[in-house]
Amino acid sequence: MPFNRFFHIAISTIFIATCFVATPSTAQSTDEEVKSLGDILNPRMDYGNDGKPLTSAIMANHYFKTCMEEKSYIFGEDEKEILCGCTSAKMSETLTVTEFMELNKKTSRGREARSRMLAYDYAPCMEYVIEKKVRTDCMTSSRLEDIVRGKAAVCRCVSNRFKDYINDNAAYIIMRATHFDPMTLTPLEHYFSEKDYSSQRDVIINQCRYDFEYARDNKR
Repeated sequence: MPFNRFFHIAISTIFIATCFVATPSTAQSTDEEVKSLGDILNPRMDYGNDGKPLTSAIMANHYFKTCMEEKSYIFGEDEKEILCGCTSAKMSETLTVTEFMELNKKTSRGREARSRMLAYDYAPCMEYVIEKKVRTDCMTSSRLEDIVRGKAAVCRCVSNRFKDYINDNAAYIIMRATHFDPMTLTPLEHYFSEKDYSSQRDVIINQCRYDFEYARDNKR
């Protein structure tokens, strides 16, 4: 399925799904704010704008700095920089200042802002950070222990196929993460800590290994 077409479907699905996520009662959610991603967008904070009117670019820059300060159990600093940088750049183009300020609120407008951010800004960036992690996991996989030559080629195949899998299943990955944590802005942290990732990775490793060995045998 072409990515643009998939994305239209994914965005619609995410917006619909988040409307049914369990949230605190209306009486509590209207005024209560949850500290998320380092208290990312508190309107009382100084965003370093030198007294100038706030813009989406200023808010996106603040998001990037706060995103980089957050501890990740999945990604290294280089990968965090790619994901935070890509996401913040897209946010500066798609979110208004008001939407930025709603991101960490337990309100209907907060849910809408998070849904928009995850669908339009976070999801398109996911494929760029998985290559290193997937390839490292592949190279150390017990399923390839007996391969002396060709392991790197197999793992390149795994990495490339996993990018396609992430793109095709971005909506599912995001919805599953928000089901467990409706306030999350980092669905991949949840995905890579689940068995879904390891199961799918092993399936793709088996596929790529078969393709590699089949091609090698045909050369004999």
